[in-house]
Amino acid sequence: MARPMARDAHVLVVDDDAAVLEAVSAALAATYVVHTAASGADACAALRKHPVAVIILDAVLRQEHGLDLVERFRKLSSAPIVILTGHGTEDLAVRALRARVDEYLKKPVSVGNLLDVLRRLVPGASRTADAVARARRYLDDHLAKPFRPAELAGRLGMSETHLRRLFRAAHGQTPRQYLAGVRIRRAADLLHDGGRGIKEIASDVGYTDLRLFRRTFIRLMGMPPASWRRRHQVKRGRLSIDRP
Repeated sequence: MARPMARDAHVLVVDDDAAVLEAVSAALAATYVVHTAASGADACAALRKHPVAVIILDAVLRQEHGLDLVERFRKLSSAPIVILTGHGTEDLAVRALRARVDEYLKKPVSVGNLLDVLRRLVPGASRTADAVARARRYLDDHLAKPFRPAELAGRLGMSETHLRRLFRAAHGQTPRQYLAGVRIRRAADLLHDGGRGIKEIASDVGYTDLRLFRRTFIRLMGMPPASWRRRHQVKRGRLSIDRP
């Protein structure tokens, strides 16, 4: 069994723009536990309450300057500080350098760039994303194997609930829903070849219940498997008499 993962790293995002808080939180939610604050006071409260691993700080808040908060934050936490600003002046860059912040990024920043910075500042924090990728690869490679959520979660050293939450955040669906899609797409490819029966194909992609396979195929592909086969074989100049 895989060694249990470390607890998710906590990230504090400090910005007075609700849209920015929402966008950054959504971008980081699959990998980090994200906390948000719109003011210095709220941010200090979060730092007292949570084991924050990195702080993403807007340089200009409504009634405060972000760089004026750096010293207060460092009295509460040793977390690296990333300045995120839409006011990228030379004077601000010099002030950030003097405040010895750990990174200086200009808005708008790409999600990929932000994640790269966080991975560098918080070694090992990308383990959650790696675990989701491992779960996906496992599902892709074991289509015919019965799906047991507890077994998969155990391989990754986490609970079923935690795996489901992380997977949904990353892919917009649960592991079971993802697996159903992969299985049915594989079955659709196999149905192009008229040499094998539908029941055999269903078994090959992990369905022992033909009725369940048919219902799932209809839900995802919009038609029964036999209709899918006939449509594509007619297009190729062939016609199957397979009618399950």
